[in-house]
Amino acid sequence: MRRLRASFRLLWVLAMWPGVSAYAQHSPAPEDPIHAWFASTLPVWNADTRHEADDALAGTFTLQGVKGTVPRNADGGFDWSWRGPNNDPEFAWFLNRQHHIPALFVAWRETKDAKYRAALNDQLRVWLKQNPRPTFYSFSSSWRALEVARRVVEAWLPVLFAPDSAAALDPDVYQGLLAAIPEHAYALRHDHSFSGNHLITEMTGLATIALAFPNNKDARDWLDYALVQSQSELTREIYPDGAEKELSNLYQQVTLLEFQKLADLLNLAGHTKDAARFRPTLENAWNYYAHTLSPLGHGPLNNDSSVEDDAALIKKIAAASAYNRPDWLYIASQGKAGTDPKGSLTDYFPYAGLAVMRSGWSSDSQWAYFAMGPRGADHQHADRLHLSIGGNGREFLVDDGRYNYQPGPWRDYFTGPRGHNVVLLDGHSTLPPPDSVNQPAAVRNEIAPDHDLFAATASFAGDVLRGQGRVYETRTVYYLRNQYWLVVDQLLCAGPHQLEALWHFHPDCLVKRDGNLVYTDNPGKANLGLLALDPPATGWNIDLIKGRDAPDIQGWYSPSFNNRVPATCASFSTTVQGPTTMTWLIWIAPPGQNVAAAKPDPVKVSTQLSQMGFGDL
Repeated sequence: MRRLRASFRLLWVLAMWPGVSAYAQHSPAPEDPIHAWFASTLPVWNADTRHEADDALAGTFTLQGVKGTVPRNADGGFDWSWRGPNNDPEFAWFLNRQHHIPALFVAWRETKDAKYRAALNDQLRVWLKQNPRPTFYSFSSSWRALEVARRVVEAWLPVLFAPDSAAALDPDVYQGLLAAIPEHAYALRHDHSFSGNHLITEMTGLATIALAFPNNKDARDWLDYALVQSQSELTREIYPDGAEKELSNLYQQVTLLEFQKLADLLNLAGHTKDAARFRPTLENAWNYYAHTLSPLGHGPLNNDSSVEDDAALIKKIAAASAYNRPDWLYIASQGKAGTDPKGSLTDYFPYAGLAVMRSGWSSDSQWAYFAMGPRGADHQHADRLHLSIGGNGREFLVDDGRYNYQPGPWRDYFTGPRGHNVVLLDGHSTLPPPDSVNQPAAVRNEIAPDHDLFAATASFAGDVLRGQGRVYETRTVYYLRNQYWLVVDQLLCAGPHQLEALWHFHPDCLVKRDGNLVYTDNPGKANLGLLALDPPATGWNIDLIKGRDAPDIQGWYSPSFNNRVPATCASFSTTVQGPTTMTWLIWIAPPGQNVAAAKPDPVKVSTQLSQMGFGDL
């Protein structure tokens, strides 16, 4: 029955898809700009590509940092639904994107070793046999719409449009892929996601199929539908300040790369007017992405994000003829190329509620991120009022990252308040802000040549059984440019309450304590001091926690997916009886200078606090 269905499917495609017979007999013309673009996306032949191809021969795949060998079914083919060694659906989804297929093709093309060609054909043949398109919406590992889009655009079409594809693929596999492509288009057209980066990727995939096969009778419908959905989602997803509504640096990148791919392919195919409609919003969103770069070359770890080489991407986009933005190049190169951006060193994005404070654009400049805005449309973390700080080529106070998407205590830690630089009240975080906003966040912001000042308020839930109403916290961050930060946390409450202020350090930091001073002590490097200026009446209980997994999780950092490392968290805890103000002085000592010796003048700090309205400390 399965074989009969496959044969009927191929006959239907041959009848309904003009020109497919010619494609099945001959490789597409390499001079076609769309086909040439796909061929150009094949991986370069190097040791990494060969290693990936050799692993694929044995059914071994490293996906999102997790390595596993896929079990085989009775017929010898892979179990494409396998969730990997950690039983994680992400592994199965990534497996079905088939990013190893181009590596197998390139390995055969460069070596002419028959084992690569055999594996290429066997794996594709078995997948096509085992995975016919379902007749209804599917969230399966093989037919979730996101995987459908990425498989056809990033794995199949680059191979099909390569000059040597007809020699590499057996006729039944070649024809099977061509027969499956309109079924992929059908799934993307009718069974796509409703919104977000998934929808954007899926609509780019649908439009790409239409542009790659313009003679198909449904190509115009596919393209028109994809463009309407994409333009609408671009308007919905990007705030006026350029932030993508998920408020994740990683998914800002994912979204922009998909939209940029769509615009580039539209231009290549001669649909310049359609491409032009995307440009203003895209340029604004790339501008946000560029202006949130740290001097170390990556953006904030807000919501679900990882440490990426964002600077390299910005350099590429800045040089594109569509934009020609030397100011982005200046930011991404730490001032070594391009043109100095006009205006303030500090950026504030009012819809995202994100402040990016800086002392300059060079690699040794100071910088900070302060999150005061909405929660994010998806991939959310409890990071309201979180503050990250770095400088002199180092990261000091950090967001903990994302780790993975598996439900459980580890996911709770990395997404929850205990993984962020925030204040907890009786063990709880402030109430979450709205997922998205229609107007700028309610934030005090003051940006001057010599200083920045930002303040935002959040609330904790009340306790009806104890007769307590909501507790309000206002965090004010003052940055005297290139000198120090003052952080003032004011809590309006009726006690008693347990307070805990958390400060997470980068794993490279050797963290020590001297009284109410917590500091890093890395010889030969810049170091940071964090001093609690006004201890409560009951004093501070200060713990330095690193790599704890019981009785609760604390002191971890995740630079990339499925990767976590121990990192020190400084926990300041106490009991308060009523309204409380906590003040933190933070400064960076340059290499070779003692942290205590570099401490800002206390008289000047006290004067500054008085000018801010917080009294003489």
